Amino acid sequence: MKKSLTLYPTADTFTDSSIPDGNFCRDDFYFLGYFRYKIIYRVFLQFRLDQIPQNAFISKAVLKLYCTRNDELKQQNLFEVHPITEPWNNIDITDSHQPNCDKQYVPLEAGCSVFEPVCADVTSIVRIWQKHPEANYGLMLKAADETQNDSLLALLSSRKTYGEQRPRLEITLDLPEPVKAESNRTKKIAIVTPQFLEWDGKRCIFGGGERYLAELAELLVSMGCQTDVFQPSSEQQWKKEYHGFTIYGIGDAGFDEDFFLTLNQRFCELTGSYDLHIYLSMDLTYPYVFPNSICISHGIWWDSPERPWWRSEKWYSRLFTGLSQTDTLVSVDTNTINWLKAVNPEIDCKKVYIPNYADLSIFKPEETGRQEDGKIRVLYPRRLVAGRGWSVTKEIAEELADERPDIVFSFVGRGLEQSELQMRILAQKYPNIEYCWYRMEDMHLAYQNTDIVLIPSYYTEGTSFSLIEAMACGKPVIAGLVGGLTDLVINGFNGLLIQVSKDTLKEAVLCLADNAKLREEMGRHAQEVAQCFSKRLWEQRWKQVIESHLCVSKKNIT
Repeated sequence: MKKSLTLYPTADTFTDSSIPDGNFCRDDFYFLGYFRYKIIYRVFLQFRLDQIPQNAFISKAVLKLYCTRNDELKQQNLFEVHPITEPWNNIDITDSHQPNCDKQYVPLEAGCSVFEPVCADVTSIVRIWQKHPEANYGLMLKAADETQNDSLLALLSSRKTYGEQRPRLEITLDLPEPVKAESNRTKKIAIVTPQFLEWDGKRCIFGGGERYLAELAELLVSMGCQTDVFQPSSEQQWKKEYHGFTIYGIGDAGFDEDFFLTLNQRFCELTGSYDLHIYLSMDLTYPYVFPNSICISHGIWWDSPERPWWRSEKWYSRLFTGLSQTDTLVSVDTNTINWLKAVNPEIDCKKVYIPNYADLSIFKPEETGRQEDGKIRVLYPRRLVAGRGWSVTKEIAEELADERPDIVFSFVGRGLEQSELQMRILAQKYPNIEYCWYRMEDMHLAYQNTDIVLIPSYYTEGTSFSLIEAMACGKPVIAGLVGGLTDLVINGFNGLLIQVSKDTLKEAVLCLADNAKLREEMGRHAQEVAQCFSKRLWEQRWKQVIESHLCVSKKNIT
């Protein structure tokens, strides 16, 4: 079955050897080729292949660029299309700062005409990208001869062009014919969670855990599964629809020293007919767990003295009893897996590491760059609670408000009413302390508009969404030496890992604030690291886990 697909660049620019440090990422045209005054022009393009199904065969991939100027109409102008071999972004590329490219290339030939597309068959390159997505850093176009023969073209960029004139990849796919399933019965998946909606069913909480649940449920729905979520309700039971899945409020939680005993029992009573059961956190697995089930760890939460029962004999017994009945533990960090292996190696459930993620099509460096005002902006994108490092960050911001008026602290997290009041008072008192909120869909703007991001947690961390999103936007991160943050930050490479205290955090902030070159280098590395934590990879990993469990369920049924 044939399918045509058109992809447009996610990044595109060109370089000019006569202006070695010039950046042209906002220009409406590219120049390509060799010009009479020995000027060399090169074009750089990047395309995402997320829309190509995994089971598709790429039969043809053609790069098309619309030509508006051709200085040598009396000859065939020859160019080369090379795969780029390292990360880059529009705002960094200049003639003196170009990414490395593969020596292998495919030819591009510009005919003796103008105001029509020039084309290159890049099928071989795109097939490699499909098989090895990590190798997709885009394409570099250059003149075949950059020493003698003039070959200047002007090509329309993606900035202000539409339709047939936009630079694009035109891909022809061969898709396998749909295979009729042995059974048309829709698979049913049940998920239990402490909360998604408030217990009265009227409003979505939408913190990190709720966001994770929504993304996972939507993925399951996209796989053709009936997906039902079960959570506590305050008084009456209720049923709600949300983005293609159903949420049931099923009564009292029965909370007792971290564990939701009544919720666990009700979930067991109501979902026996389902094909797969997912426990959204480890404190939901006691006392009953279905066979062939999945439990998710969002990181260790008992690494502080906040609760007197944490690490008690009864608490450990409940935790280990639940996990020993679980088939697969999906952990967002390696910290939980290593801890479990060390303290109870007899628990033999399958352990799968699926870190959290960022949507790299949204969280990315700002192409135009931030307007310079002489200020160093430091972002705290967390809840206003002590465990997240809010108190110590607030202290440092107050100290530096007088000492360093060039440093601006921006707090964008929510908290209790009293905490938010404190922040409003501070923001009114100091011109270089800001407090505001961003909608979830606008959070990328907060990261793009800053220089340094703080994740100064003391405890209770997995692989922080905020940290990954900051890295994806090309920002250096200062993070606490706790939980899954050590899976994300390589100290000195893409950020700084510290044992959080007032002195260490202040020292780290000043270190980056006073070293623009180090910030730039770490930010570039951070964006490279973030490529390993894309939403696309997260979805692929989860699909593999779900499909393996549904296969087991099918065998059990037959």
